[in-house]
Amino acid sequence: MAYILVLILATACNAQTVIKPEEIIKNLASGKAMQIKGAIIDGDLDFNKIEGTRTNGNVYFEKCIFKGNVKAEGVRFNGNVVFFASEFQKDVDFQSVSIFGNVNFSKSIFKGKAIFANSAIWAKNNYFSEVKASGKFSLEGSDFHGDLSIMDSEFSDAFSLQETFVLGYLQGSNSKFNGSTDFSMLNVLRRTIFKYATFKNEPDFSNSKITRE
Repeated sequence: MAYILVLILATACNAQTVIKPEEIIKNLASGKAMQIKGAIIDGDLDFNKIEGTRTNGNVYFEKCIFKGNVKAEGVRFNGNVVFFASEFQKDVDFQSVSIFGNVNFSKSIFKGKAIFANSAIWAKNNYFSEVKASGKFSLEGSDFHGDLSIMDSEFSDAFSLQETFVLGYLQGSNSKFNGSTDFSMLNVLRRTIFKYATFKNEPDFSNSKITRE
């Protein structure tokens, strides 16, 4: 029954739709799952405006453009968090979040800073694959209780996995790191795979606990 209710309450938007962030927050605050495709989000999207700073429904965006900042510092997401093939024109702040569903930011473009630091991610699979990031991209100090993929991505500025914990595999094959890279004190319980990855600057793996390929 719960699954059916989620489908009924989910909000779907057609291509070229312009949506105000307040509409999204209002729907999430009422417990609805969000499924938005091909839309333009005009303004800052601040998940902290949800009462109790937690969401129970799934959050799903596909091929959307976010014209403002996306803020979620300290928010608890009890469902999936998906921003697939989307474009972030300003900063993304997911510091200190807790996510208990699947995480997927694959094929997205980050034009500003993207900060996912000091977070707890409980998904089996966490995808930041085929990402293009122009600004600083940080996953530092976060705990991933599954696999983490950053493969086939391109990071133009500083990238950090400093003091990050990955319970499963860390997959970074074919990625390009064009800025400074900090992997110090990184702890990966399974394998760390960087086949065919390129680093413009020498990466810092000091005090890390990994088995590299």
